Amino acid sequence: MSAKATKILLLLLLLLPAVSQAATGAYQLFFSITVADTVMCRKTKGRCSFLLCPLFMRATGTCYNRLAKCCRPLW
Repeated sequence: MSAKATKILLLLLLLLPAVSQAATGAYQLFFSITVADTVMCRKTKGRCSFLLCPLFMRATGTCYNRLAKCCRPLW
């Protein structure tokens, strides 16, 4: 193996942990936002709906990272 190839391999091995930690952090941030959104809806006695809210329910928030509506009863 040439000296240039060895230097490139060493550089890749040094950068691998930093790149993997950044990817893991981004995934955890996205997952925590998604879970928090849906959990808060369920804690307030809501249901997640991708379409319009059912009859006698109103939209009060979002679920699944703003992809669905959080629907709660009118009374």
